[in-house]
Amino acid sequence: MSPHRQSDTEPGAQRLHRTVDIPQADRLENVRQFAAAIRDGIYHPVTLLELLDVDARHFAYYRQAATILGMITRTADSRVALSEQGKSLLATPERSEAERLCFREAIRSARALKPFQSFFEGEDIPFEQVADRLQRLTGLAPSTAERRTQTLFQWRKYIQGDAHRAVGPQVPALTSQLESLIARHNALAKQSFLEWMQKMDPTAFEHLVGRLVQAMNHLEVVVQGGPGDGGVDIRAVKIDQWNHPTHVAIQVKRYSETNSVGRKQVDELIGVMTRERLASGILVTTADFSAQAQKAAAEEPRLQLVNGAKLVDLLARHGVGVKYGKYGEIVLASASEQARTPDSEH
Repeated sequence: MSPHRQSDTEPGAQRLHRTVDIPQADRLENVRQFAAAIRDGIYHPVTLLELLDVDARHFAYYRQAATILGMITRTADSRVALSEQGKSLLATPERSEAERLCFREAIRSARALKPFQSFFEGEDIPFEQVADRLQRLTGLAPSTAERRTQTLFQWRKYIQGDAHRAVGPQVPALTSQLESLIARHNALAKQSFLEWMQKMDPTAFEHLVGRLVQAMNHLEVVVQGGPGDGGVDIRAVKIDQWNHPTHVAIQVKRYSETNSVGRKQVDELIGVMTRERLASGILVTTADFSAQAQKAAAEEPRLQLVNGAKLVDLLARHGVGVKYGKYGEIVLASASEQARTPDSEH
């Protein structure tokens, strides 16, 4: 990129027609994680969001970044698949020079990033000048162009690596690779367990959550789901910090990954809590919650939302069906490790 200001009307100024092709996902390591998730068959929304530690909006940024860099492609049936570029990336060790080289090649091949090649190759260009160039090429608002420029600087920092690494013997850094491997394993394990729960008989699923509630030190756990349950599938008693018994209402929604629990279900449980003067309520789902549902729940401190990823995490922490192994990996719990079934299940 030339350091001097260039008018959009000059021959060398090529306007980028799609602003969506300018990345807004700061962490290239997350682009790799997304590509690895596609390779491993991880597709459940809640597990993907947890794996990348982002919300739905930022997840879309990383999916687009992987597209910009040519790491993923669309198949004939409109599914996402790993490209040859993505396979090459995953064949390199994480945070290695080979990985950085692969990212550099992908950036060099990205059409929308061609005006910034000298910047990515190390040319010392001020932030303001990069943002100005980006704004003129895309028509982005100044503040938006600055945010996208921040992403470009983060990418350049990552692909440059540690320029001041100490001279001496090098030891392979396995920590980040092990953490990524376990994180992807857990995402796939959670997805598999959620799929299994999705196929369960509705009553069996309610009893599974009831076992979890009991394992979390609730008392008098009663599973009462079914027609006429009054909007409450499980009732329990929790001893508060003052050693007083408080009544808890739990509602479970066994939804597929393509559906979300909406505002209506949140309002219904809040209504039950208000009418019965309950101390707290928990809404559990195998899927996720809509933005409106999350907003409504945030305004009611007595209500907790548990989505699919958090549900499996709680089951693993308390040894109900699954547990966490020696290295933090999710494994099946043995029969002897299972939490005891509530009396209402017998």
